[in-house]
Order: sequence, then structure tokens, then C-alpha cells
Amino acid sequence: MNIKYRILALCIVLLGSVSLFGQQVTDLRLNEMLVVNDSNYVDEYGRHVPWIEIFNTSYNQVNIAGCYLTDDTTGLSVGDASRWYRIPTTDPTTWIPQRSSKVFFLDNSPLYGTYHTNIDPNTSANHYVALINSNGKTLIDIFVYPEALLTSAQSYGCYDDGINTKVENGKKVKNMGMLPYATPGSVNKVQTGATKSEHLQKSDPHGIGLAVISISVVFAALIMIFLMLKIFGYTATRKDRKAKKEQAADVPAATANVPANEVGPTGEELAAITLALHLFFNSQHDEESEIITIDMPSKHYSPWSQKNLVMKKVVRRR
Repeated sequence: MNIKYRILALCIVLLGSVSLFGQQVTDLRLNEMLVVNDSNYVDEYGRHVPWIEIFNTSYNQVNIAGCYLTDDTTGLSVGDASRWYRIPTTDPTTWIPQRSSKVFFLDNSPLYGTYHTNIDPNTSANHYVALINSNGKTLIDIFVYPEALLTSAQSYGCYDDGINTKVENGKKVKNMGMLPYATPGSVNKVQTGATKSEHLQKSDPHGIGLAVISISVVFAALIMIFLMLKIFGYTATRKDRKAKKEQAADVPAATANVPANEVGPTGEELAAITLALHLFFNSQHDEESEIITIDMPSKHYSPWSQKNLVMKKVVRRR
């Protein structure tokens, strides 16, 4: 039994560790960028400025506060962040939900708010934007964009969100390029064909397959719960039975072999005896002499009902 509980506790600890490990800024990726923003995304001031998108590839929310954005990684080895833009730690909106993104503006106006950086790709000497950890020494991701992006109205980014390279024929190939649609704050791969629900509707128009799958999942979960309760419940019941047997074994053999007529009065007999004693002691009264004695008080204080004592006496004239 102890081994089973230890295995269960170990599984819970491992799941918790995986969950905590998933909430890391190392799961963030620079996903999409647009420089020539004539009629696309606007900031809170109504301006069309360059922007870059950061995507959270994990299935846990990640706080990007304290990290750095820069177009010049000089000083990375020594943690010199004097020329970088540090994302404020006092803004609660810096949490990025799972599989979601945040847009930062490359307008060289950091005083405008949290999401306005000191980067301007039109005047930058380097054609990249880097995301650096809060320690100032760990490079999380670097987004290298072509020079053609400075004059193109198209955005540049990953074809699949957060995946800048993929493996084809055993080799890593680039998974980035000019995107047909600019999608700030949304998925890069725009669905142009039929959706999954439409495919499902064609393959299963009456929903029979979906119903069977749903019922199977529910019954599988119930069976797993039943097996867990059966295993752990049987173990606990066996332990209780063992404890009761040990307790019964401690009873002296002499007490267990006492004849029925020498055990003592039953519960009904004890109740009858108790009732008889109660009636006997509570039915006794003192003998009364049947003589009533009235004693008038000498002073004028008494309960309010004695009017003859609280009312003023009227002097009679003769």
C-alpha cells in the first residue's frame, strides 16, 4: 500500500514540476514583423507604426515582464542592457496566455507606454530584433528580417506560429518568409480552405461517430475511476478488517466465555429500574398543616400588585 501511495505522490510531483517548468520565458518566440505600416495595425494613439509580434509557444501563460528587446546585442556577454528596451515589471498585462501573442511597437517612443520600444528598424544598422532574458545574458530568440521588408507593405514571419525552422528530408530548413496577410495578435497561417468542423460535417453528417467517441471517452474515464477506487478502496478495507481482528484478539477469553444469564441486566431492564427510581424520589411531598398565615409588611415597599401599600392614605374627617 505504501508503494502505491508513493507512486501516486511521485506522479503528482512530476506533473507539478512539468507545469512549473512550462511557465518559462524561453518558450517565447519573435513571430511576425511589419515595417511599412500604412493601413494595418494602429497603436492606442491611432498611429500606423512598425510592430513586432511575440508568440507564446507553451500551453501555460508566461510573464514577459523584465525581458529586453533590442536591435543591437552588443554587451550581451557581460549583461550590458543600457541601450536595450526593458519591458516594465509593473504592468499586469505583460502576461501572455497559452498559444497567444503580444504586439510591441518599434516606434522609438518608449515613453508612450509598455508596448512602445526604443527600436526603429528604419534607422537601425542591424536587420534583426533580439529578445533577451531578464538576466541580460541569455538570448531567448533573434528575429532576422531581410532588407526588402523595409520597403514592403507585407509582413515577414513564421509560416507556422513560433516555428522558424523545420526538418525536411533530415535537414533543417527555414520556415519564414513574406506572409500573404499581416496578422498582428493572431495566427500567421490564415485558413483559406474548409475548416475542421466542415470536414467533420461531411465525413459524419449525422454525428454518429462523434457520439460514439464521446461516449467512449466518458466510459473510459469512469472505468479508470472505478479501478482506482477498487484498488485503493480494497486496500483501505483490508486494513480496517485487520485492525478489527487485532482489537477482537485483545479481549480476554474469560469475558468472551461468560454465560448469558451472568452477563447482567439488559437495556430494557435498566430503563425500567431507572424509571421506577425516578418516580419514587419525585413523588415524595411534605405534610401540610392547612393553616394560612398572612404577615403584613411594616414598610411601604412591596410588589406592584399590592395597591393598598403603594397608594396614598386619605385622611377622613369626622
